[in-house]
Amino acid sequence: MQGSVRLPAGSSARQARAERILDITSELLLLHGYKRVTIDDVASRAGVGKGTIYLHWKTREALFWAVLGREAMRMLEQLTADLSGDAGLALPHRLMRAIFLEVSHRPLVRALLLSDAEVLGNLAKDETVLTAQRELAGNASYLELLCEQGLLRTGLTAETAGHILDSVMRGFLAVNETGEHGGLPLEKRADLLADVLQRSLEIEGRPPTDAVAALNARVTGLLAGIAAVLRDQLQRAY
Repeated sequence: MQGSVRLPAGSSARQARAERILDITSELLLLHGYKRVTIDDVASRAGVGKGTIYLHWKTREALFWAVLGREAMRMLEQLTADLSGDAGLALPHRLMRAIFLEVSHRPLVRALLLSDAEVLGNLAKDETVLTAQRELAGNASYLELLCEQGLLRTGLTAETAGHILDSVMRGFLAVNETGEHGGLPLEKRADLLADVLQRSLEIEGRPPTDAVAALNARVTGLLAGIAAVLRDQLQRAY
């Protein structure tokens, strides 16, 4: 086992070590849940001393949040890349379909969005986690952008639309988590989610091209901004 080696801040070796610790912590978190994973477990599995981990993250909570933040950042970076080549992806039914599929392949993000106490333990009530939930699902700023571009169904406000969006997304993700979906393939469930949200949130008919393009630009900036904050938080430990 390695000792607490003080590699230069920002060096590739220090970053590689931090990434390995996060990888190990992610595996243990999924296998055993927050309550049953200790810093000793992570250190032993990663082949480093406890002091090495504390060189990167000052507390156990900070380490586990870094794992969640990294996974959320990766999802947002993927969505941002996809948005750059497809203006219509910014519309609710398509964007939430894409998020649903991404989350379905990222169990830690799903646990984050559903406040899964088995995986997250006390972190489920942490203000940092609650803030991340608001940003990743039913983001109020996103719904306000829909209103500004005239793309939200008549009669809805950002607040009422947020209630619909949050309820529907949580319902689909929760069913996906328990497997109670009648044997429907993942893509079919994603299509059903898209259909529900299109009927519930969006204006009827073909949306104006210029409004969709403007929405895409704003949404891309919004998601990229959240990803940048998460990336900055990670970089501080590197």
